[in-house]
Amino acid sequence: MNARWQDTPAAKLLRLLAGLMLVNLLTLVCSMGIVTIGASLTAMYAVLFRRELDEGTVDVLRTYFRAFARNFVKATALELMVALLALVVAGDVWYALTLGQTGRFVFLAVATVVGVLTLVEFTMSFPQLAAFENTLGNYVRNSLLLAACAPVHLLGILAAWAIPWGLALAVPEFFARLGYLYLLWGIAFPAWLTVKLLNLVFQKTNQAQPNPPA
Repeated sequence: MNARWQDTPAAKLLRLLAGLMLVNLLTLVCSMGIVTIGASLTAMYAVLFRRELDEGTVDVLRTYFRAFARNFVKATALELMVALLALVVAGDVWYALTLGQTGRFVFLAVATVVGVLTLVEFTMSFPQLAAFENTLGNYVRNSLLLAACAPVHLLGILAAWAIPWGLALAVPEFFARLGYLYLLWGIAFPAWLTVKLLNLVFQKTNQAQPNPPA
């Protein structure tokens, strides 16, 4: 009876939700140091890629903290790069608002381009770091190449993050009522969708499949 239950869609869904909840809470706690955000995100992706490979069976705690320690230096460097890009976007927007119409258009155009690059690197670089051994420069370059090769998948990844968090920012009442869902799954669920879509991208581009250490 137990074996039958474990193979049912309901049991698989419950295991997925429980696993995502645990990795979400781990990521939130480990990100409190601010400079640890990159390593926390990378460790989360390592768990999610490992889960896909092992068909749902993964030692979450061991995989998470091993990936956190193993990738800390590179993940922190990527985090700083993304943060600097975000600061450039914020600075451009702020300065654009002080200019006339022509100057404003130029700076807002630059901010848009840099903003897109920032989103691409945020959504693509950390998963690659979790899944493959490479140099920092290649993570950055491959993120842009993957985005160019699979723009539809990239839009899906951006939507996975933008829809829930856009709602939270645009409709505070929504977040106030359902904030507990963000606490439990707000990071891990978009990341899980990202992993699903990236695996399709890797197949499409004939890349080796992700194989993060357990």
